Amino acid sequence: MRRVALGAVLVGLALTLLGCPKELPQDASPEELYQSGVEAYGKRNWQTAINALQRFLFLDPGHIKADSAAFLIGESYYEQKQYLTAAAEFLRLAQNRPAGPLADDARFRACQAYGKLSPRPELDQEFTLEAIVQCRSVTLLYPGSPYAGQAAEQVKELTDKLALKVYLSAEYYYKRKAYESAIVYLEHLLENFRGAAVEPLALLKLWEAYLRTGYRQEADDIEARLLREYPDSPEAQKLAELSSGDGG
Repeated sequence: MRRVALGAVLVGLALTLLGCPKELPQDASPEELYQSGVEAYGKRNWQTAINALQRFLFLDPGHIKADSAAFLIGESYYEQKQYLTAAAEFLRLAQNRPAGPLADDARFRACQAYGKLSPRPELDQEFTLEAIVQCRSVTLLYPGSPYAGQAAEQVKELTDKLALKVYLSAEYYYKRKAYESAIVYLEHLLENFRGAAVEPLALLKLWEAYLRTGYRQEADDIEARLLREYPDSPEAQKLAELSSGDGG
């Protein structure tokens, strides 16, 4: 038993020593710490990079390379798939230095980090909403940023996911013949997610739901809209087929 315990102690000691790399001596200067952090980052030694750069910022938060260090800390967490921590680091930099040279970079990376946390459409979309907020902040605060276009694309992709979540809820009720509830969700989707990828499908489903509940005029209006706005879509084709057969 003693040998087992001693072995465990030795393993623990070895791991501790490994966690205290020689390139991070206690008396290292800020410049040495920054250089060590950058080198560790380049070698994909993410935690070593974080340790060195955090110590660097603690010793000299006003250093000319402080923004770069803060950004690399966020990147190191991102590379370890610690997206929530990475987003917090990027946002701290963007908020503390909104006019700094890396402010738009940090905002965009926060947008991407939250985007990585965005779950399947049927699940809670808290992180999706936060990703949209951060992506929009790039386009609003930094319209000239090279990331503005990518941020706008990600907003579209994430918004499509929110619209799909609403559609899936409507489909759930429709399949259970709760047509009035399905109509509520579909009308909400069409009012709040104009241009979403799922919009033609939502129009078709709403047309069917209106017919199921006897709302003929509303169904005709939706039919006209689908054929007008998405004339070449598969949904418009299907509606034409269904309509010619009295629409169900």
